[in-house]
Amino acid sequence: MLCLFFENGKLFNKKLGEIDIKLHRPLEGTMKQLIIKRQGEKWYAIFCVERQAVPRTIDSHNAIGINVGLNKYAVLSNGMEYENPTFLCEKEKQLKKAQRKLSKRKKGSANYIKQVHRVRHLHEKVANQRRDFLHKLSYRLSKDYCVIVVEKLNIRNMVKNRKLSKSISDAGWGMFRNMLDYKCQKNGGILIKVEPHFTSQDCSSCGERVKKSLSIRTHICTKCGTVLDRDYNASLNILYKGLEQLLVMN
Repeated sequence: MLCLFFENGKLFNKKLGEIDIKLHRPLEGTMKQLIIKRQGEKWYAIFCVERQAVPRTIDSHNAIGINVGLNKYAVLSNGMEYENPTFLCEKEKQLKKAQRKLSKRKKGSANYIKQVHRVRHLHEKVANQRRDFLHKLSYRLSKDYCVIVVEKLNIRNMVKNRKLSKSISDAGWGMFRNMLDYKCQKNGGILIKVEPHFTSQDCSSCGERVKKSLSIRTHICTKCGTVLDRDYNASLNILYKGLEQLLVMN
């Protein structure tokens, strides 16, 4: 689908003619494809562009390990922490109320359709908030670090846990990992995915395996006496695994 831009905020398409458009940021590279998509009551133009690859910069001294979780969204190996925004949980009461109202409406009636739009709008709000948070966080990390290490989590199996499935879905770990991947490539960095086995159990100081349940949030090594936050200890182990993998890659 070919298109041209005009300075007056119009998008020109051979089949559709001129369309009003709000361009959020200038396009980088040569446009190859345009997709017009409807989501709810809004229309979006998605542009696929081809751009010159940025030379990859690998500096092991500018590397970071990231441990994602439900208590804290992300804990970095440098000690930084990012809170979990829990957008779905915050809107859950409103969603339940809206869905109860929907169930009482006569299917196909004007009030039913109006309430369907209300429920859809709440879901879109949650999804947009989540994407906005993940875009900003992944952009910041991909700009600050040239080597980022994350766990290769099997999210499909994790969401089978009924007690945690809603929270895991709300966290959007898979979306976050995908965003990090392409943004690292765009900025010339690299994303390394490591196996998650024993990252929270092993001591980041001496390697001793200290078994602990999910409820125990502090790592206390019985061998060397190291005491660390569980997630921080895991992020250090993730970083070390990533650096070992980086050596093999080079």
